[in-house]
Amino acid sequence: MSALETFTNMPGRVLNMADKRLGIHDSREWVSANRLRGEGDDHERLDALAAVVNAFVWLSETDEELEDSGYSNRPDEEPEYNLDAFIEVVNDRLLHARSDWLFEDGRFQERGNYVMHSEVLRPATVLLGDDPVFRTASDAFQSALTRLSKNETDVALTQAATSLQEFFRALGVEGNSVSDQLDKAQRQKVITPADRSLMKPLVAWVNADRSDRGNAHRHREGDVTKADAWLMMHVVGALMVRLSNRDPRDIVAAREKREADDAAKREEARRAEREAAATAAAAREPDPWEQLGRDREDTPF
Repeated sequence: MSALETFTNMPGRVLNMADKRLGIHDSREWVSANRLRGEGDDHERLDALAAVVNAFVWLSETDEELEDSGYSNRPDEEPEYNLDAFIEVVNDRLLHARSDWLFEDGRFQERGNYVMHSEVLRPATVLLGDDPVFRTASDAFQSALTRLSKNETDVALTQAATSLQEFFRALGVEGNSVSDQLDKAQRQKVITPADRSLMKPLVAWVNADRSDRGNAHRHREGDVTKADAWLMMHVVGALMVRLSNRDPRDIVAAREKREADDAAKREEARRAEREAAATAAAAREPDPWEQLGRDREDTPF
C-alpha cells in the first residue's frame, strides 16, 4: 500500500478498479487494499496484487481525468502514475517474499532461471510481440506460458511447439511438422546448412516431446513435469531468437528504446500543453472583481 500511495496521487482510482477486477462491486471498503495489508490467504493476496498492478498499468496509460481539488482557488489535480518505479518496487517485494513471479512486459510471468529468462524468454516474447507478422506465434507462445502458470504442462508443451511452427509459417516456410519446416527452410535459404545441423537435434526433441507427452490423451497425469515444460519453452524461445538473426540483448534494447522515446514524447506533449495553458492564462484580461475582492465594499463601478 505504501508503494501505491507513493507512486500515484490517485490511489483510490487504482483500488476502485482493482476491486472491480476482483469481482467486488458493493463493498464499503477496498477489499484489495485490505488484502495488500495482509488479509486473506496467499492466493487471495496475490490475486489482489495482480488486480492492483493491472489497474495501475491501465490507468497510467489512459487516465486523463482531472481530480476536483474541492477549492475554488486551487486548480484541479492532474493524475500522475509513476509506473516504472511502482513495478520495480512490486518486483522487489515479490523477490523478497521468494515468489516465483514477477511483472514484466505487461504481464505476470514465472521467474524460472533468471539468466534463461533474460537471455531467452524475454527476448523471444519481445520479438514476437513487437512484430504483427508473428501475431499467431506470439499468441501460442503466450498461451504456453499461461498454461504453464496453471500447471497445465501437457498443453504448454503443445502450445510451445505450435508457436515454433507458426513462427516458421510467418517466415514463409510451410510444413506438416517442425522438422519438415526446418528442411524446407534450408532449401528456401531461410537458414544455412550449418544452422540446420545445429537445430535439427533440438527440433527432433521438440517434435518427440510434443508427440509423446504433449497430448493429454497419451500421457498419465504427472508424466509431464514443470521442468519438461520449462525446457520446451527455453528451447523454442532460443530457436526463434536464433532464426531472427538478432542478438537477444539488441531485441530487448530496441523495445526499451522505443518505450523511452514514447515516454519522452508524451512528456514533451504534456509540457507543451502546460506552457500553452500558462501562456493563455497570462494573456487573459484581469477580472476587476478578482482585483478588488468580492468581500470588500469596493466595487469596480
